[in-house]
Amino acid sequence: MYRLINIVIGYVSVIPGIIMALGAWQYFQELPLYDILIARSVGAFVIISVVAAIQTKKDIKKVSQLGISIGFIWMLTAMIMELEL
Repeated sequence: MYRLINIVIGYVSVIPGIIMALGAWQYFQELPLYDILIARSVGAFVIISVVAAIQTKKDIKKVSQLGISIGFIWMLTAMIMELEL
């Protein structure tokens, strides 16, 4: 049961990380289309579900911190890697 709680907390905490990455990206460049943004953000949800399921106990603070950081780093990295320099 604690794994399910960790996954739910991770999913909820990924969203602010993705929003922060989009805000940082919009500062430098225009945002891409919504279907591209959704496709890029799916990876963050997959990674946080694995990381949250690995936790050995219900740890709200650690999972939420990991969710925010994974959402931010994954989304910003995915957008940077598609830049055409």
